[in-house]
Amino acid sequence: MKEILHTPTYTFPYTDLHFPGMNTGEKILFVTRESSTMVRLRLAGLLIMMGALFLISQFLLSLLRSIFPAILFFQSIPFVIFGIGCIAGYWWITETYRKSVFIITTRRLTKIIYTTPFTWYQFSLGLDEIADTGSYASSYLEALLGLGYFVARSGAAAIKNFKIENIEYSADLHNYVNKLLYAFKHHPDKIDAFRPFVPFMKGEKRKEMMKEYPGYRTEF
Repeated sequence: MKEILHTPTYTFPYTDLHFPGMNTGEKILFVTRESSTMVRLRLAGLLIMMGALFLISQFLLSLLRSIFPAILFFQSIPFVIFGIGCIAGYWWITETYRKSVFIITTRRLTKIIYTTPFTWYQFSLGLDEIADTGSYASSYLEALLGLGYFVARSGAAAIKNFKIENIEYSADLHNYVNKLLYAFKHHPDKIDAFRPFVPFMKGEKRKEMMKEYPGYRTEF
């Protein structure tokens, strides 16, 4: 079995994956990370920030050079700081991205989020707790990039929201989870045979692919 946090990409049918806290008999129906577009945007932001700091430091050094000639011995420091900052920032951004995953199983929705490369939290919402779901894009930039959010809300007195952020198929995932919830409520004895979610695949193409996996039910 492959550990989810150390697997670079996820492909249907997800049967060879394992995550921390996974229960015996629990089956993974879908696993994903944020869109890689977000990583590229963060890396671009890092490069812009480090470039701006580099230019500012070079400007300050040029002003001080006429007053303190000895400052020439320190003119390589901005290059060192720029290099270290870019390397450290790249590692931080890619590491938190790699370790943060969203998972749908035959029992729950769960996510493992690394806020830093060393600190994390895990949040789960059982299928029996979900009252409703939704999908949306919260900004013009997200709509332009084709990104959105999937949200599931509990019906408990203390409402819990489960959110999957910045994915490219939020509406399709919303429809899939609604079908999963229907099967969970009305056909609980058959839920283990519910088909996993396959992003970017619809209609006849999906039906043809599912013929290769007769163990999964496509409808209830």
